[in-house]
Amino acid sequence: MIQEKILRQRLQQGARLPTERELAEEFQVSRTVIREAIRELEVAGLVKIKKGPKGGVFIDNAYHKPLSTSLRKLITSGWITVDHILEVRMLIEPHIASQATLKARKSDIEAMRTLLEHSMANMDDAALLKKNNIEFHLLIAKAAGNPVFCILMRSMMDILEEIARDFLVLSMERAFLETHRRIFELILQRDPEKVKKTIEEDILDVNAKLSAFLRKAKLSSSLS
Repeated sequence: MIQEKILRQRLQQGARLPTERELAEEFQVSRTVIREAIRELEVAGLVKIKKGPKGGVFIDNAYHKPLSTSLRKLITSGWITVDHILEVRMLIEPHIASQATLKARKSDIEAMRTLLEHSMANMDDAALLKKNNIEFHLLIAKAAGNPVFCILMRSMMDILEEIARDFLVLSMERAFLETHRRIFELILQRDPEKVKKTIEEDILDVNAKLSAFLRKAKLSSSLS
């Protein structure tokens, strides 16, 4: 019922939902039913609950959240590995990038440009570069014009970001940024084939560096 309200009215991210009491009156159900429905929507990534004086229930767009949770559980249990995630990236991300090259709107281009300029202005901040480098891939997915691409990419990048939390090397983040600047120029040139090739090289480069880091970390852990 609340989900239908959110989707039917196309409520924007950050919009505040009515109170429990107001929703209970609107849908003619108990506040307990409303509370449980909101809890389910939070798990699904459709709303975010904030505490405090300015708190409440707000619209969120974390549609990837259920998939991220499932992937996280499967990695923890050993059913899937980082290599599995990266293999999927190699299958879908070059296609996503080629579609973005063909379909990117002016707003998409400006979002990428602003992000890259922000990174260029903070070349000594490894953590910020890493955050922006991840966001660049998500902007490409958005530019491709298919919401499913965004959900898949956000889920995978969430997991990789968690796994690589301690993988922070300034020189590498700078190198990744330089690759992203080349990809951006190719998007501006509307060259899907070169974009696909460059994205593939980027994924393979990240895969090799991250795998080496994880092997080293595992070895260090076993020796300690």
